[in-house]
Amino acid sequence: MATSTTTVLPASTIEWAMWANEHVLITGYMLGIFSILTMIFRFSLWQISIYGLILSIVIIVIEYPRSGRIVKKSKARPFQQYPSILLTKLGAFARNYFIRFVAYILLSLPCLFLISTITLAISLIIGAAAYGLAALYQEQWIPVEPKATDDAVPMPTRPPPREPLYRAPPTV
Repeated sequence: MATSTTTVLPASTIEWAMWANEHVLITGYMLGIFSILTMIFRFSLWQISIYGLILSIVIIVIEYPRSGRIVKKSKARPFQQYPSILLTKLGAFARNYFIRFVAYILLSLPCLFLISTITLAISLIIGAAAYGLAALYQEQWIPVEPKATDDAVPMPTRPPPREPLYRAPPTV
């Protein structure tokens, strides 16, 4: 009797956490750049940019490790294992996307008062909304496991045999 195995896919085949991770990580990089520029040029309320810079560093540390995917294999970012250890030690605070959803909305509020970081605060809210969708579909952060073996096929040592490009005329 043959048994069949079935793959159980999540309720949504779109993995919202992956999109939220990329979006919020880029927002963190840009928030850091704009906060530094705001401090250099001393815009009005430039003190908020100090908060924005600290927030961007926290966002980058939290979002840099890519989560393992459900449907396909995910490739780890370079040096991802170091912040990934921190996130595994944080437990449910780092694993649960609903906590990230609420935290990013609350943490983006002060940046809404500064003209140079208002678009980045809105971008962080959009990323938080994507994390909210990930929480609704019950996704959670799992560390990317390092590959135990290399599945790559070794390079051939000699080229494959080929047909000649032209044929020599028959000798009579």
